[in-house]
Amino acid sequence: MLWVALFIAGVFGILAGGIPLILNGLRAGSATILALGLLLLVSGTIGVVAKPDLVALRLPRLVFGGSPAPAAVEPQVVKSADSLPAPDEPKMAEAPAAPAADLAAKDESQMAAKMPEPVTVTTTKIVGGEGEPMAGQSAPLNDASADAAEPAAPAPAPPAAPKIDEAAELAALMPQQARDQSAFTKVVTAARQEYESTSIDDRGALQSSRAAAICAAVKNPAIKDWVGRIKEIDKDAGGRTIVSVSLPDGTLVKTWNNAMSDIEDKTLVIAGTPLAAAFGKLANGDSIRFSGSFFPDEPDCYRSSRLSLDQSMTEPSFLFRFTEVEKL
Repeated sequence: MLWVALFIAGVFGILAGGIPLILNGLRAGSATILALGLLLLVSGTIGVVAKPDLVALRLPRLVFGGSPAPAAVEPQVVKSADSLPAPDEPKMAEAPAAPAADLAAKDESQMAAKMPEPVTVTTTKIVGGEGEPMAGQSAPLNDASADAAEPAAPAPAPPAAPKIDEAAELAALMPQQARDQSAFTKVVTAARQEYESTSIDDRGALQSSRAAAICAAVKNPAIKDWVGRIKEIDKDAGGRTIVSVSLPDGTLVKTWNNAMSDIEDKTLVIAGTPLAAAFGKLANGDSIRFSGSFFPDEPDCYRSSRLSLDQSMTEPSFLFRFTEVEKL
């Protein structure tokens, strides 16, 4: 079990160090975690295959009171010939059990003996004075049965809540965009449309041309007063706020969703700060105005949270550190 645990810990260490290394480039923390994961993985693999005998990990066996006493052997009893029944000796017949019917009869008789003697009552019958015992009761019974058979009218269903048209709400934010945001969304939208209409063999060159256009539209990674709609807002185990915002063209700007990946970028909103209090008043679907900064990185001018070229071009998403936010 020790070697298996080392192997599993090594796998998790490689994942924890390798993924940030791929996304963020060479970092000291990521390289250290990756090296530790490789060491644990190799140790666990050698242990599972070779199965070395670790004498130092054995616990000494404590012996109390010497060796255990042997289990007592139960003596066999041999019956003598005198104790066996004679072959011709007839067996004593068992007394037949009392029939159940006799017992039942006995109980009933005991109950009858305790009952009092019946009293004779003299009645006088008046000819022509008898009435029907159920006369005049048929109508009420029919009414009651009719009421019971009639089903109750169903309660009216509540009106359905109107569906929120996310695309329409995002389109309504376009006139409120800052100048650099408007240029950014136009570049990303045009690149998406060109990518979808281009053959697969020629798509690779579009990413670099889009990156150059983005850098020209947003020259400073620190932006101010952009508008968007909250796609998702949540908190991690440490109370830090996770945010994802949709821009009017559908592009996402978002924080990391876990503290391990966010060690160096510091995008998660720390609990107890004024920014966390501002986000605490918001909910999914709220339109907001925000400020913050992108992370300059290749090959998209600013760091993308997408791993594949197809996702980066058709579903663009950029890592972002928020500094201000307010509800529109």
